[in-house]
Amino acid sequence: MTAHASLAGVTEMLDASASASADRVALVYGEERVTYADLADQVERLAGALAARGIGPGDPVAILLPNVPAFATAFLGVLRSGAVVVPLNPQFKEAELEFHFRECGVRAVITDADGIDSCRSVAARLSDPPELYDSLPEGEPAGPPPTPGPDDHAVFQYSSGSTGRPKRVPRTHGQLRAEADSYVAATGMSAEDTLFCTIPLFHTYGMGCCLLAAVRSGATLVLFEDPNPFVLQRGRALALLEREGVTLFPAVPFTFRLLAEAVEEADLSGLRLCFSAAAALPRSTFDAFHGRFGVPVRQLYGCTEAGAVTVNTDDDPYATAASAGRPIDGVELRVVDAAGEPLEHGRIGEILIRSAAMTAGYGDAEELNREAFRDGWFRSGDRGRVDEEGRLFITGRKKLLIDVRGDKVDPIEVEDVLAVHPKVEEVVVVGVDSGVPGEELVKAVVVPAGDCQERELIRYCRERLADYKVPSRVEFREEMPVGTGGKVLRKYLID
Repeated sequence: MTAHASLAGVTEMLDASASASADRVALVYGEERVTYADLADQVERLAGALAARGIGPGDPVAILLPNVPAFATAFLGVLRSGAVVVPLNPQFKEAELEFHFRECGVRAVITDADGIDSCRSVAARLSDPPELYDSLPEGEPAGPPPTPGPDDHAVFQYSSGSTGRPKRVPRTHGQLRAEADSYVAATGMSAEDTLFCTIPLFHTYGMGCCLLAAVRSGATLVLFEDPNPFVLQRGRALALLEREGVTLFPAVPFTFRLLAEAVEEADLSGLRLCFSAAAALPRSTFDAFHGRFGVPVRQLYGCTEAGAVTVNTDDDPYATAASAGRPIDGVELRVVDAAGEPLEHGRIGEILIRSAAMTAGYGDAEELNREAFRDGWFRSGDRGRVDEEGRLFITGRKKLLIDVRGDKVDPIEVEDVLAVHPKVEEVVVVGVDSGVPGEELVKAVVVPAGDCQERELIRYCRERLADYKVPSRVEFREEMPVGTGGKVLRKYLID
């Protein structure tokens, strides 16, 4: 057990911030402002309401909400009740929701008017349907809440991989607290900071580097209202960055590129740290954003299994722009060859992670865990190198994941959907160049079984998959290129 295991949990971070800065604004959303005292009170009331409805320690509670203040209240309130948060993408279609509800046995769902109908439809197909709430359940503080231990589960997130279905990633209160402590320390975040969040809070990046980091430090978290499509909202985003005096801005390369290309002007001189993650930051984007606003964008590396892993806080962000930085406190890295042997500095290999914030393994996946988690190290599937100063450089991925504007798409999951279409004999899904550095499009290559149209297959996917997973193109072929062992040669499908 690490030294972090004795630390208090996530909701104690809220208690500390509310006690130290009760009138400090915790959340900004449009014209709405929520203080830490208000947030703490809302969290207590939600925990009481859940307890009154029979939701308690260990019960999985799904949150299906966009980036609104209610997400923060729901997340912290579920943890306060002792239940487990299951943060899900509000873009998910019914088939995706049903998988997640069944996989972890969701007991309740907190959503909104946009999500309730899909949830009702899914719940009707389940033998033990969850309780559904289209707004935050109301209640009174229920007295002293249960106090989860550091080894009790706090969240069930889901990680894409190469197994066809997302894998459940349980993380404990102690692991989330360890990440928050280390990330806040690495960035020097304090109650004087203001964060701007365009990253989905259900995602590990948004959860750890925005919501939990803000609560841990007592900073103000600005949630960007109605962000999509971002290309049409970037002027408003720039105005908000300036108006709120934002000092920390974690985002994805796509966001930084669009802001650099915006016609609107803004004074962003108050920004002391910008971080890019979820995909490699092209040097062209770094140069464009810095040239436009005078602020360097630093890289950050993390994963669903471990949260934030490295952060570039180097004194010279220009010379080290290609680096994802050094490991934060409590994190160890190792770069290994194909046989699992450690490599010298500068040599490229697979990145292994050992961390106080890291999950102990995927839920109900004993065989997979034997491969992915060995001797306390997680095989990330990412490739990179570490220089003599300990800086990490990401050079690629072993996994097949496709990066769509910061969202990760598992091609096997898309293939599984298309493979059952009656007009598809064989299908392979690949990522192809979008024309923008660091961004890909999803392409499905199909051997048809009879007459089949591209729009028909795209519509079929759109009914079953979140929009970002839906192929932009469908290419028809008479047969797939295969090697001598019969394995499909994906490299010949990328053009």
